[in-house]
Amino acid sequence: MRQRGDIERSVERFVRGEPIAVEVGEIERALSELWQDATRAGEAVAVSRAALWNVIMPARGRTALAACKALVDEIAPALPTRTLTLCLDDAQRDGGLEATIESNVVSQPGGARMVYSEEITIVGPVSAEGHFGALVRALQVAGVPTATFWLDPGAPESLLARELLSVTDRLVFDTTACMRPQQLFDIERLATAAQPLPVADIGWLRLGALRAVFAGIFDPPVGGAPLVQAARVTIHHRAGSDAAALLLLAWLGVLLGWRPLRSAQTSDGGVRFDFIRAGQPVAGHLVPTDGACGRSGMFGIEVTTDAGDRYAIRRTALDQAELHTPGVPARTVKLDSPSDAELAVAALGSRGRDPLFMRCLSYARQLWSLETDTAGSRR
Repeated sequence: MRQRGDIERSVERFVRGEPIAVEVGEIERALSELWQDATRAGEAVAVSRAALWNVIMPARGRTALAACKALVDEIAPALPTRTLTLCLDDAQRDGGLEATIESNVVSQPGGARMVYSEEITIVGPVSAEGHFGALVRALQVAGVPTATFWLDPGAPESLLARELLSVTDRLVFDTTACMRPQQLFDIERLATAAQPLPVADIGWLRLGALRAVFAGIFDPPVGGAPLVQAARVTIHHRAGSDAAALLLLAWLGVLLGWRPLRSAQTSDGGVRFDFIRAGQPVAGHLVPTDGACGRSGMFGIEVTTDAGDRYAIRRTALDQAELHTPGVPARTVKLDSPSDAELAVAALGSRGRDPLFMRCLSYARQLWSLETDTAGSRR
């Protein structure tokens, strides 16, 4: 028999969003009881629960777990979900699974109703991987889609392939977490194995503002002729953001029909790629640069035509950039800088279903595989 004081303390902790430890086999029952108790306790303010998605977030280790849980908290006000955060803890050598439940405030319309979403966290040793699929199936909210956010490069691929893909309706990556271009190949392999599931990438969406503003340079009256006549394209990026820079160059190569020929390391620590288009050579350069550029890692894109004309976008602040075109003074434009949570929500919407991403991912792998010896020197 539960004591009234214990019930009130549990409800108070739950509506404050504090984690409450429960037995793994009692998660659903504990949630149901807490919601019933919270509803009975709410006199001045009504309490209800909501979920438009089931969200699965795997993590390897406590540090990655903390990052995932912070993202879940930021997503909650924009999108109510039932989130299952799954952690394989290398430091936990044996023992069973540990579980906690908590709530996140979604909204408080008019002050008369509090709407909450749920977060379930399950932690276990690496050997517990095989239990996660069954737990997810048991804890999903029926009738709403399920998204798996595969954001931690350290999580074992077998967890996704064997346990989670079968219960997933949308798979979400974040290529910004790729510290080396080779990690893009891992994402491409997993995304290909997941087909025909829709695949989204937070990193691709993060590059969206820069891509859109750059493309806008070639709206009328400039038109697309400078891109057709391009002799050199330079992408300036932060050191360590090579994967995102490669994906950005792949975007240009796919859209402009460049055929890759060869690659080489350059004296400035960057990489040069040689292309051919309609019989004309094009050089693409990835150049590491110092400065502040936000999580995207991109400073700008510069196109030089065979006549020497220059068209460029160059970041001047986290949310601002300068546009340069021949014969016109440079002008400043605003660059959207959405948060990780905003991008995660966008990944579950229509923007998350961009077939161009997979084409660019495949093209990026083709670029990095051009010269085995050169690629090896860049690892």
